[in-house]
Amino acid sequence: MKVLLTGVTGYLGEAIAREGASRGYDLRGLCRVMPPPEQRIANVEYVVGDLLEPDSLRAACAGCDALIHSAGLVSIWRRDPGDFYRVNVDATRELFQIAYEQGVERALYTSSFFALGPTDAALADETWLNDRVEPPTHYARSKTAADRLARSLMDEGRDLTTVYPGVIYGPGRRTQGNHVSTLVEDFCKRKIPGVIGPDDRRWTFSYIDDVAQGHWLALETGKAGGRYILGGQDATQAELYEMLAELTGQSAPQRRIPAALAYLVALLEEGKARFLGAAPRLTRESLRAYSYHWRFTSHKAVTELGYTRTPLKIGLQKTLDALGYAPPEDRSTLL
Repeated sequence: MKVLLTGVTGYLGEAIAREGASRGYDLRGLCRVMPPPEQRIANVEYVVGDLLEPDSLRAACAGCDALIHSAGLVSIWRRDPGDFYRVNVDATRELFQIAYEQGVERALYTSSFFALGPTDAALADETWLNDRVEPPTHYARSKTAADRLARSLMDEGRDLTTVYPGVIYGPGRRTQGNHVSTLVEDFCKRKIPGVIGPDDRRWTFSYIDDVAQGHWLALETGKAGGRYILGGQDATQAELYEMLAELTGQSAPQRRIPAALAYLVALLEEGKARFLGAAPRLTRESLRAYSYHWRFTSHKAVTELGYTRTPLKIGLQKTLDALGYAPPEDRSTLL
């Protein structure tokens, strides 16, 4: 089976490509810029193209039997918010149309937990769809719209499966999709000012290698029209910091940052971003996300696909190791 993978040089896409190569797939990776030889994965055919350029998508899809669409615009801020919808919605629609026209028989789409909406304190599954609350960010709104698009293709009878990763973390390329690695590094450098928002909100964290493997399991054995949450262990911000404290020997932040102060910081960060062009570390929209639970179960993926989940503390230790911090026997020292 020849598989086209979009986003092959991204944080998640690279992990999916490594897993696919290890499984012996004939893999073609779509990237905007050809990576240098030392960053290429053996036995992966890299082709240059752009989700916003249909002709490049036709060339990339030609001769492929299956498609894994993991590429997307992942960010908390863009000067032009329309970028999110052009890449995550319009280009996704165009890609699927071209893929089916080119004879691609099976497709897998990487959605997001944001597309299912904030949850209650209890675990939510694939039947959950919170349309009572507006998605908190432009990224979340664009992924919600793209998820509706995927559902409409399924209703038309297309052989399409959708996966919903949680907050992906673990070793890998440093991009905006790898936000947790930045958070872990900030913790080690004692740059975490405190817990933002309510301290009881739970988020589901998904280890990168589990999610990559889950993509191939879904492609291989997932049902057409199937939807699978690729989650992991859930935790509050405070619990995450306590785990990092235990692993590093450092103190967890105890300060609770009031909503009004966090809002002011976000406002200042947005202003600085508009003036300097660099992405802000916090926005008013992303701050809204902290006010909700995002807690999901992977029971369906475990029972139907054989999906496995790495405990959060083990995943965090692997992340620390990859970032170059001391192993457990010398946790207080930077390597």
